[in-house]
Amino acid sequence: MNFNTALFLFLFLPFFLIAYFFAQPRWRPILGIFASLLFYAWGNAFNLIWIFGLIVFNYWLGLRLNTKPAKWILPFGLFVNIGALVFFKLFIVYGMEMFLGLGAYFPERIVARMNALTFPLGLSYISFQLVSYLIDAHKGMVKPEKNFVAFAFYVLMFPKLLVGPIVRYRTLADHLPAPALDANQIADGIRRFLRGFAKKILIADMLAKTVDAAFGMPVAALTPLIGWLVLIGYALQIYYDFSGYTDMAIGLAGMLGFRFIENFNYPYIAQSVGDFWRRWHISLSSWFRDYVFYPLERRRLPVFGQSLNILIVFLLTGLWHGATINFVIWGLLHGCFIALEGLFLGRWLQKAFRPLRHVYALSAILLTWLIFRAPSLEYAFEFLRLLTGNIHDHIPLSFYDTSPLPFIEPSFLIAFGAGILFSLPIVPAMQKRFEASFVFRVADDLMLATLFVFSVGVMTSSNFLPGIYANF
Repeated sequence: MNFNTALFLFLFLPFFLIAYFFAQPRWRPILGIFASLLFYAWGNAFNLIWIFGLIVFNYWLGLRLNTKPAKWILPFGLFVNIGALVFFKLFIVYGMEMFLGLGAYFPERIVARMNALTFPLGLSYISFQLVSYLIDAHKGMVKPEKNFVAFAFYVLMFPKLLVGPIVRYRTLADHLPAPALDANQIADGIRRFLRGFAKKILIADMLAKTVDAAFGMPVAALTPLIGWLVLIGYALQIYYDFSGYTDMAIGLAGMLGFRFIENFNYPYIAQSVGDFWRRWHISLSSWFRDYVFYPLERRRLPVFGQSLNILIVFLLTGLWHGATINFVIWGLLHGCFIALEGLFLGRWLQKAFRPLRHVYALSAILLTWLIFRAPSLEYAFEFLRLLTGNIHDHIPLSFYDTSPLPFIEPSFLIAFGAGILFSLPIVPAMQKRFEASFVFRVADDLMLATLFVFSVGVMTSSNFLPGIYANF
């Protein structure tokens, strides 16, 4: 099930919220677990076995940390949680027949069944949340959860299953056993959900039609202008797709009585690559900072030790997205930029003209997005050559062959312009300026309601497009 479906919007969510609002606080976690199991099972009920196994395993380890702590508990927990993620990541990319050569050691019937497995929904986010729970409990930063219902509710909470954010246990612990509701928080949650829904449907999905069509064509069939539109369009698409889903998740959490971490802070106004990562996927970058980078820094090697640690962190960041050469290079390039900023480039940027800093950051980000999105490295290199104006081998295709590449359609141009406009902090500035105005609040709510109606119309008349980050 996905947030951008009629089933979720008009059947699942209304009935669940009515039951949740009228239930006593101590019964809300049970309702939340039941709804989350239904939400999860709608896609692949079989994968609940793996998720439930991880819940029971980590709950038991947490109790062991509380009653009989031992040195083996934390390493064992990290091995199982990270091992499960690594296994499924490799399996999805390479297939069971190639993975460790298992096809040569098991009967074909068993290998076929194992090949039929799919990547469990949200495993990347669940694994990291469980790792942070065990480490924080081991350090004494949180008390291990003794209430199994509260712990299962934390892991399974459906708003963060699809694309996060990676929410740490300690930020929700006090509210899990009996969530309290606040009318203002619910209203703000509804507004946040509607904004995220509009961002996903009206901007990300509109851009996706062009971007996906273009990246499915030979580079030689494109022109430099189209290439730049496509690349910038993808940068906007992935931002509004991911941040739109995150807004919906944060809004849903508010309706349930919880506050999730903010995951984006206008990343495309960044003045450096390091600044970009303080604004992009904040829950992931802060997770790697606290649980990977800081421990590595405590054992830093001399001379270039910090730069090496940065490269390790971003190599793992790339692998978290997928075990492919594109993701590895994408992560290492970000690591190289940040390492260079730490060595000398950052000092130069501080003295540089502000627009020049912005051009540098956007150029680095667009370059890495090209590698992230391209179907292969060869395609990325050809595309990069196209962007420089090298079109001596251009092969024009007929209109029929390029369809449905809608560069001449107003929908793409409107989404493109709106994407650029709202990637700037215009909305927060207006809200801060007119927050005391009753007329502004009413107008804002009416605008959100209008956008929701329009978004539903677009959603029902278009093909379903899942979230990009749901694949990771």
